[in-house]
Amino acid sequence: MATIGVSKPYYAKYSASGGSVTYSAGGVMGKATEVGVEIETSDDNNLYADNGIAETDRQFAGGTLTVKPDDLSDEVSKAILGLAEQEVGVIDGVTDKSVKELLYNDDQVTPYLGVGFIIKKQVRGVTKWRAIVLTRVMFSVPADAATTQGESIEWQVPELTATIMRDESEKHNWKKEATFTTEAQAEAYIKNRLSITEGP
Repeated sequence: MATIGVSKPYYAKYSASGGSVTYSAGGVMGKATEVGVEIETSDDNNLYADNGIAETDRQFAGGTLTVKPDDLSDEVSKAILGLAEQEVGVIDGVTDKSVKELLYNDDQVTPYLGVGFIIKKQVRGVTKWRAIVLTRVMFSVPADAATTQGESIEWQVPELTATIMRDESEKHNWKKEATFTTEAQAEAYIKNRLSITEGP
């Protein structure tokens, strides 16, 4: 299958108890411009017999998720980074209670999340939609970077990175996926797996 696009980056807060994993307070990060997943595996653990490799074992050891949404809103930043928010109050003698600031400080508790997104594929001329859910990740605070505007606009989007982990279910899942014939079906699958009941 040839990849031709990516869309719908969803998140939801992760929790686990007694081997049962649940999600809550989910939403969409924005519109996806790029998503990348790099997986790390353990070194080969080979069993040699009759002067050759008879068995080998290689297991998931972690990974890194990269998401580049078109924008990173304050609401999404609060949710995925565990930030607090407060009203700014008076600035230069003017009170504007609509202005709020995000606080990066000792009280920040970055949550575990489940994350899902859709990869658009083409298979023998037919479009397919591959829905992927990473069951447990934790995002890092993104870097701030910008380039000045020149004669033409150079589009710049935020880059989010997260560590991919096994969840705390009985089988310790780290990824789930299914392929569909429509994007709506793939989106419904992700929202179901992340217990998201509201629209984007």
